[in-house]
Amino acid sequence: MLRTLTIILAVTISACGWHLRGAPKNFPPGSTLYITTEDPRSDIAESISRLLQTSGLPLAEEPAQADFLLTIHREIEQKRTVSVDAKGRASEYELTTSAEYSVRDNTGRQLLTEARADVYRTLEWNEGEVVSKGEEERILREEMRRELISRIIDRLRRIDVRTPVTDSPSAP
Repeated sequence: MLRTLTIILAVTISACGWHLRGAPKNFPPGSTLYITTEDPRSDIAESISRLLQTSGLPLAEEPAQADFLLTIHREIEQKRTVSVDAKGRASEYELTTSAEYSVRDNTGRQLLTEARADVYRTLEWNEGEVVSKGEEERILREEMRRELISRIIDRLRRIDVRTPVTDSPSAP
């Protein structure tokens, strides 16, 4: 009975087109990607590499061996005061984690330029709970980093490798 139910479920799921989200399928079969960062302290490139490798996208060891190159130009973390209490102390912050990146092919043709991914969260602050709020901020930052990486990978999935794309804010 359980085996029959499992088979029916598998057939139903595959028939509706559902599949696990993995490596971008828009890159030609057998093509490789090289990931680099301009900031030696950034670990986004390493995290993206691990995720793409486990999902089946071949990564090149050197830029010259790659068919495509993802460059993380900048990673930015900001903390901005959103509101203050009656004593003028911050009571709420907006946390921002952003990354600027681009993708080009092995001929130097830009496939994605000036792309930016942003993740925002709000953190309520209480001076009486400094230690726990500090830990909450650390956890929020980790979650934001994971979401940022997910957004970059999702954007990679939408690149049409046959035509250049610009994610510039000034583009129409």
